[in-house]
Formats: sequence, C-alpha cells, structure tokens
Amino acid sequence: MRQTLMYSIQIAAVAIVIAGAGCGADSSGSDERFILLFQNKNRFVDVHIPEGYEAGTPVPVVLALHGSGDSGSGFQQGSGLDEQADKYGFMVAYPTASTSNWAEGCNCNRPDIDGVDDVDFTDKVLEMLDEKYSIDKNRLFVIGFSQGGMFAQRLACERSDIYKAFSSVAAMISEPLSRVCFPSSPVSMMMINGTADAVLPFNGIPSGSFATKGAYETMIMWKNRNNCVGVIDSGTFRTSNPRTILHNVGGCPGSANVRLYEIENGSHVWPRGGLHAPALLVDYFGLNQ
Repeated sequence: MRQTLMYSIQIAAVAIVIAGAGCGADSSGSDERFILLFQNKNRFVDVHIPEGYEAGTPVPVVLALHGSGDSGSGFQQGSGLDEQADKYGFMVAYPTASTSNWAEGCNCNRPDIDGVDDVDFTDKVLEMLDEKYSIDKNRLFVIGFSQGGMFAQRLACERSDIYKAFSSVAAMISEPLSRVCFPSSPVSMMMINGTADAVLPFNGIPSGSFATKGAYETMIMWKNRNNCVGVIDSGTFRTSNPRTILHNVGGCPGSANVRLYEIENGSHVWPRGGLHAPALLVDYFGLNQ
C-alpha cells in the first residue's frame, strides 16, 4: 500500500497480504543478502539463487518490489516466487526501499520529496548482480506488489530499454507519473487488480496529491503509449472463485503485450489461491519455457 496518511480510513502498514496460501517459503535454492551504500545510506538486497544454478550459465532475473511497510526479505517470505525460481531456473532479487516506501514518481510521498533516486538504485542492483552472478541481461523482469507495483510502473516508464516485461499486482500508475511517462521502447505490462480493493481502488483515486488512474485506465494508457492498434479482447479467465476477467490488448508493436486480470470482488492481496500470481507471472514472462 502507499503511505497510510493518504487514506481517510486507518490502514496499518503491513507486510505482503497473501490470499489462499501460507506465508512460509518452501524452496531448495540458496539465499544471499547484500548491502549497497547508495546516497549515503545502506540499502539491503536479498537474492535467491535457484537450485541448479551454475556460474557461467546466464539465468533470467526477476526484480521483486515489496509493498509499503514491508521489506525485501518480507516479500521473499510471502510471495512464493522462490519456489517458481527453483522450478524454472531464474534468479529473484528483493531490494528494500529506503523508508519502507519507493520513490514511485508521484512527487507525493516521502522518498520522492526527499530526492531518493530509486530508479538509479535498481540500476545499481542490476550492476551488482551482473558482477557477482551469470545473468541473462536480455531476460530481466520487474514485478511489484501494491506501492512496489506503482514503482514497477515507474520503471516501465523510465527503463523500458532494460527490462523485457513488467507486472504490477494490486497497483496502478499515479496521475502525476502518467503525465510524464513516455517510454523509449514498447512496454509489456501485466496487471492483476481486485475490484473491491479498498487501499488502491480499482477505479483509481480521482483527485488530490495521491491521485491515481484506475486499473483499466492504466491498461488503456499502456495501449496508447505502445501505439497498439488492436481491440481489447475481454473474456472470462476463471469462472470459479475468484471469478476473473482477462482484458488483453491486441495489435501492439513488436512483441509488446498488455493485459489486465480483473478479480471480481478481489481485495488488496497478492493472490496465491485459485488465481496464483507467481504462476501467472512466470507464464507471462515466459520463464516456464
């Protein structure tokens, strides 16, 4: 979630909220923690190395961005991404924000106001990974939950030439960022949003310092930024609980792909039940091939 002061209701800053699964990680790879000195502050990065990793054989990397009030290690424990990483052989990096919130580009939260350059920080994370491991720089991906998802939207605006695809869960783009978002390359973006999200509402926050576009509006923005000429194909993805509608944008240039999973009555969670976010992400990024 974003900073709690933006809401008229009281919402405690929490770690990742999981739907339909326990929070314990169950993986067989290995983990390392690094400290990066950035803007005169120590920043933590937790890295999961997949089972079977061999130096000299490049592996894809997923940059996983936690929500407000959480940490990289907290997100690692709750997201279920490590199990997928071990199964399909990719690396996951879990950086931690400087103040439990990311500089998402809205000029409305503490990191933005204080001049925290989280975009450059994530560049440094990639440089560190490239120095220490064999990574496939043609297969770099970003996922983010809640406020981390809003920062993932910023990286899509500013680093489309570095990452192959992006995904945000329970998040959308802020209004201020949307007005200056003109990526240099086509953007593949997958979004997962619940229609009953009380933290970042599906239809957005229409006004104020913390205004956001709605989830569907954000998808339309990426359709326009990519100059996609096809129609939006909407259909039922899941009929059982949670019933889910898939909106898929057609006619995008190159291999760009934009889609939105609309979870009916879905709340502000990282889904790991019948609708399984880690598996959807792996499939969307093509990491299971």
